Amino acid sequence: MKLSLELKTTPDHFGVGLHLLKGAHTFGRAQCSSFNLRLYNFSGSGNPDPTLNTTYLAELQQLCPQAGNESVVTNLDPTTPDTFDGNYFSNLQTNEGLLRSDQELFSTTGADTIDIVNNFSSNQTAFFESFVVSMIRMGNISPLTGTDGEIRLNCRRVNDNSTGSNALLVSSI
Repeated sequence: MKLSLELKTTPDHFGVGLHLLKGAHTFGRAQCSSFNLRLYNFSGSGNPDPTLNTTYLAELQQLCPQAGNESVVTNLDPTTPDTFDGNYFSNLQTNEGLLRSDQELFSTTGADTIDIVNNFSSNQTAFFESFVVSMIRMGNISPLTGTDGEIRLNCRRVNDNSTGSNALLVSSI
């Protein structure tokens, strides 16, 4: 699972914080293009993602038809999109995580993140307190600067610097 690999390669002091920071998806929106494969062709199967709640799947398919406008947006948190709360974790328990990477926190058999999801779903105070600590830790991560680092235009991939432009390199912070 790619998510596990990415989490294990983060600084040790960051620990469970990365899982926790995904709780920020209690706010925000995503375009159909970000999750369409889950609705129609999960992992190249030609079928929807089997972990998606069937009622939620039908709602998403109506919003994002297979040959529809992929720029349409929907809330990351379908239950309380305008409230910072622990419902993001409850949504994962009912298989209503919009993004695959979110749902994998709960739906990956044997994942240590299942206990985290269960805890924060039932204990919003624990989520809030842990989220604050994780945000502070993230703020203390030293970015790579100069030619050793860059600000990505798309978080999913390294910038294409074939044009020779270094405009996005971080010079200092």
